[in-house]
Amino acid sequence: MKRIVNIIIITLLAGGVIFLFVFANQKQNKIICREFIINIDYDNAPQLVTKSTVRQQVTEAGIRIKDQPVENIPVKKLQQILANNPYIKKVTISVNVNGVVKANILQRNPLIRVIDQEFNQCIIDREGHRMPVNPFFPVRIKVANGNIKSLKKSKIDTVMNKSGRGYTLVKALPPDLEKILKIALKLEEDTLTSALIEQIYFNDTKEIELVPKMGDQSIILGDTTSLNDKLKNLKIFYTQGMRNLAWNNYKVINLKYKNQVVCSK
Repeated sequence: MKRIVNIIIITLLAGGVIFLFVFANQKQNKIICREFIINIDYDNAPQLVTKSTVRQQVTEAGIRIKDQPVENIPVKKLQQILANNPYIKKVTISVNVNGVVKANILQRNPLIRVIDQEFNQCIIDREGHRMPVNPFFPVRIKVANGNIKSLKKSKIDTVMNKSGRGYTLVKALPPDLEKILKIALKLEEDTLTSALIEQIYFNDTKEIELVPKMGDQSIILGDTTSLNDKLKNLKIFYTQGMRNLAWNNYKVINLKYKNQVVCSK
């Protein structure tokens, strides 16, 4: 008998909780949105998107938020539209009990600007995501140019990537852009090479050169093999050369040979 009573009490409590949840949910749906708040986390990156451009994107999509019943706001559609913004890495949309709609946005972090042999341009972020150059928000980042395959003709392949949770579909960059991303990320790992190099250049024979911010040297990297060793040798050469200022006398610093730094005046 006691067991039956307990079951009845639990059932009534569960039903009461469900009723209150449904009632609260229905009540919230009748609430009018009184404010649309946009928070943007730039993660110390140059600005590529602003609150006003986000609002403009929402307006152009035909979505009204403020002064609308919460139940009429297409939250999923809104999130998808903002997620499709090439400069936005992540977005979450929330609606609180007071009818305030909030968009929390994480902007992508631009790493390098790429200019191909036909002068088409794009920006690559630190995760290898391609973005168009935004003329309204010029950013001061490294540049890669020269004999780079046309960005318009470059195919972005979708490949399977294995992770701890199984396989996921990811977009793979074309070979030239993969090399640029690899070099740019490696340069950023060290404060000296990050500050020293401002340009990655593909010459006529597709060999890769690095152009320093100061001096007239051409630093021949060759390719991306043994990249750690090559940049380590470059760092040693510059720090030792700075001691006697002799490094400034060299016009070509060749790193493409294993365990060697070959210089010519």
